Amino acid sequence: MTKQSILAFFLLLLVACHHTHQVPGTVPVYYSDDRSVSLLPTSAMTEQVDMPQRIEGKFTKTDGSTDSFEADSWVRANDSILSITLFTGFGTTLGEITYVRDSVHAESSVMDVAKFKTEYLIADFQVCFYPYESLRKNFEKAGFAFSEVRSGSGNADYIRTLSENGKTVLTASKIGGEITLVNELRHYSYHITLGEGK
Repeated sequence: MTKQSILAFFLLLLVACHHTHQVPGTVPVYYSDDRSVSLLPTSAMTEQVDMPQRIEGKFTKTDGSTDSFEADSWVRANDSILSITLFTGFGTTLGEITYVRDSVHAESSVMDVAKFKTEYLIADFQVCFYPYESLRKNFEKAGFAFSEVRSGSGNADYIRTLSENGKTVLTASKIGGEITLVNELRHYSYHITLGEGK
C-alpha cells in the first residue's frame, strides 16, 4: 500500500467522526453523536509503553465498501507524552502524532494533517492502553457506561466495552500480544500486534 493511500485511509476514517471543537485545556472526542469526552491527561498513564507495533485497520463506508490499511509504528507512552510514529514497510516515516499535556500535534511530509482529527486516534489508543479506572470515570462522567473483564496469566488480557443507553459503541480486547478495537457506531476497527513479534 502506498504512503498516500495509508494516510488517505486515516483521513477518511477521521472525517467520518463527528465534528469537534477544541477548547483550551480539553480535547472533546464524540464517541456518539450526542456525547463527548475529553482526552485523559498523559499523567493518567501509570505504565510505560515504548515498542514497535503493527497496525491494521478497516473502515466501512456508507455505501458498504471498505477501505483498509497496514502500517508499522513505534509507540511511546508514559506520564508525560504519547507519541505514535507511522512507517512504511521500507522504514520511511509517514507521519507522527504527539500528545503532550492538552496539545495534540500531527505532522507528515506526504499529507495535509491539518484536516486530521488526530484526537480520535489518541482517544482509541487510550481505550486500549490507559488504566481502566481512569477511563471508566472519564466515560461515566459523560454519561457512557464502560466495563472491563480481565483474564489470562496475571490478568493481563481484557475485554473493554463502551456503551450508551445499553447499546455497544465499541469494544477493545487484548489477548496476549494482540489488541483488537471495534467501533460499531463509526464502523471501523484496528488490529494491533505488539512488540517485536509482529
